[in-house]
Amino acid sequence: MASRSYLTYSKAELRDKLERNPYSFLHVINPDGQQKIQAKRGSKDFFQWVKKGFQSFQANSWLESPADSTLAIYRQESPHGTCTGIVGLMDLAFVEQGKLKRHEQTLKKRERLFATYLEEVGCNAEPILCAYPEDNLAATQLTAHLAAIKSSRSDYDFSTTDRIRHTVWILKPAQAAQLSSVADGIPALYLADGHHRVASSLELGRRNPEDAHKQGLLTFAIPESELIIRGYHREVVKVERSKDDWSALFNQLKDEFDCEPLQAPFEAPQSNGVLHVHSTHGSWKWTLRAPFDQGIDAGWLNESVLKPFFQIIDARKDPRLKYLPGTLASSQLVARIEKNSDRCIFELHPVLMDQVKDIANNGGTLPPKSTWIEPKLRSGLFIHSFEQ
Repeated sequence: MASRSYLTYSKAELRDKLERNPYSFLHVINPDGQQKIQAKRGSKDFFQWVKKGFQSFQANSWLESPADSTLAIYRQESPHGTCTGIVGLMDLAFVEQGKLKRHEQTLKKRERLFATYLEEVGCNAEPILCAYPEDNLAATQLTAHLAAIKSSRSDYDFSTTDRIRHTVWILKPAQAAQLSSVADGIPALYLADGHHRVASSLELGRRNPEDAHKQGLLTFAIPESELIIRGYHREVVKVERSKDDWSALFNQLKDEFDCEPLQAPFEAPQSNGVLHVHSTHGSWKWTLRAPFDQGIDAGWLNESVLKPFFQIIDARKDPRLKYLPGTLASSQLVARIEKNSDRCIFELHPVLMDQVKDIANNGGTLPPKSTWIEPKLRSGLFIHSFEQ
């Protein structure tokens, strides 16, 4: 039933999933995948079709709901690592008090749109991902509790075709109360993924202050040491630059970085302050001589290269700027250049968790799409229904 985001499927994959698996949550979140509906995606009418799909799953008894309020322990194992944490509702008051540390700006238009989505559909099927610091007594106690729970028999244990294993323990009310009490001692959480979901849930709560069901935020919280942060690369498309243009750029920025050519086989940048640049004229290694913007390479790239050299003023909205996940190998990035001569790629090293925490603690923000963070959570595995 649980599915990846529909945006991660190709058209053929999406069609195959919808045709072969009637239980896939894709039928809920992608109601126009197999039927023609008279509703524009993103409209209230479209959201009502999503709600109909959710209600159909409920009517068919394909969804189970615990009789009592509880928590779940979820473990995800993949070739890249294993993480285990708590799934439950975060009180929005915790967020309002500034205890959920955020590091990205959000767009008001998207906040309002998703708040309307939540209100119309009546549920949230995608937890936000948070990391908790491990340098405190509460975290130590929490680790001990999780270890004890993981040693017991799980309620659900299955693997998906992307070689990821999912294991879930549903806690009894007494266990949940005890674990919740321990978790309350965590001084702060750091938001890893889901900034717009947080903002829109806050908006939903403010619209409905008397509705207790809309004052909670579906959350998956894991130890910060189990969070996987990858680079998030920049691809500039439909902008051709000659070899002379690149030479001119190197000359203009000769005081800011050292440049040396790269040869195959290509490897990813090995540290912060190192960027790999791939174009049809070659590949280079840029080593910054001084950190920029608290050491965030993407900030330096925006200010020193993308704006003056490519005239990309708004990194959020310019259609010439694409973002590529750090799951792509260097060879795959170079292959994109070989197929398309009108683009270049800036390959970045991952931002460190300590950098994320420092920026969040100081109320700052990272440049848009600075981190590709895992684990990625599936839709429909955990659902918070507002209409109970």
